[in-house]
Parts: sequence; structure tokens; C-alpha cells
Amino acid sequence: MKENLREILTGGQTFSWKEEEDGLFSAVLNEKVYRIRSLEDASSDAYLREYFDLDYDYEKAMREIAAKDEILRAAVESTGLLRILKQDHFIATISFILSQNNNIKRITGLYDRFCRAFGHEVEPGYFSFPTKKELGNVSAEDFRALGCGFRAPFLVDAVSKADMLDDIESMDFDSAMNALMTIKGIGPKVASCILIFSYQKREGFPMDVWMKKVMSTYYQGKDKSYFSPYEALSQQYLFSWIRESSKKA
Repeated sequence: MKENLREILTGGQTFSWKEEEDGLFSAVLNEKVYRIRSLEDASSDAYLREYFDLDYDYEKAMREIAAKDEILRAAVESTGLLRILKQDHFIATISFILSQNNNIKRITGLYDRFCRAFGHEVEPGYFSFPTKKELGNVSAEDFRALGCGFRAPFLVDAVSKADMLDDIESMDFDSAMNALMTIKGIGPKVASCILIFSYQKREGFPMDVWMKKVMSTYYQGKDKSYFSPYEALSQQYLFSWIRESSKKA
């Protein structure tokens, strides 16, 4: 089954990528501008190979998820092959704080303004995500002026605690969740997203309004353990499927 690159890059895992008019997807990562049309374009680059988790057998995982029940089979068949990204810890943490109470389109716009305001230009018109150092002296008022709203003090706290993010790599899932939730404004859903899409802790299962709808409608009485050992990837399939299904309803 063909990989659904558009859903991987624009479906809520990351807010770094833009779809260009010529069909290419572009992002500023690792101090350079990447432009890809398919994952074949990423296979020869060491950074992108790890970023897209190209050495994990997602085809096997997809088949086993589809065999679980008819809802997951429908989700897999309608979505195509998905992957779990492995993003920079700091970028993912700040990004998912920005994502709170927001939709993907607005988050992506805020992410872009964030890069232009506080990052640096890598190529004409392409700005990096700001580093911890670049955000070190940014105040809550500065964040509010950019449109970050109630998230502003959370961002200040996250920047001040950024040194702890590397330590989370070696923690088990529950310890990692607890560590992330010491940052102001990070609750279970945001912490779970960060752990999945940056640390690749695959037992994460974030519950937003879409997933609450899926679970209450199709999986009453079940929790994330039903989807083991593919909790995070199953969640991505269900999240993509329910959003698309709602558009067609």
C-alpha cells in the first residue's frame, strides 16, 4: 500500500512542513531546507532517514493493525501507509504547546509566524524553528503579541526547563509523562503527543475530541491496551479516518 505522505506531514504529527505549489513538501530542519516529493527522496539522507523512521517495518504494523477489527481495517484502507515521525525534542515540545485548543491549519500558521519572529533565515523566505537560546529572553508578553494567547506563560516555562528534555529519552513511558507534565500547561494529551512524535514511545494514545468520539462510538469499554503493541500508530489511523469521515458525512 502506498505511503500517505500528505497525511504523515500535515495530519497533526508535525507543523514544520508545507505543501508547495509544485507538489513538493518543504521544511526547515537541521539547519537546512528539505524538499521531498516522496519518501524515496529521504532514504539517502541520514537525518531524514531517522526522522521518518525508515528502518521500522510499518508495512507489517499496518497489516497487523488492519487485522484487528473492521474499524481499523477501514481506517487503514482509507488512509494508506502511515509512519511515526521522530522530531527534535525541543521543537516537538514547543509545537505541541502551541497546538493546544487549536486546529491544524491555525497551528501551522502560528508555527510559521513563530519561526519568522524568533528563528533565523536559512534560505530566502525559509526560517528555522527558534533554538532554546533564541527563545531564552523572549517574554510572555512577546509570545502574546505573536498570537500565542494563554499559551504564553507555558512557553516561557518550557524554554526554562528545556535541559530536561534529553533526560526523558531513557525514561519509561509513565516516568516520561510525569516529567513532561512538570512543564506548565502540559497535560496528558500534549505529553503523549510529544512522547510519540519525538521520542517514539509507541504506547502513547493521545485523546482529543476526535479520539474521544472514536472510542465512545466504536470502542466502548476498551482502553489503549486493546491496540497493543501498536497503540500510537493505531491512534494515528483512527484519528485520520474519523476526521476524513466527518468531512464526507
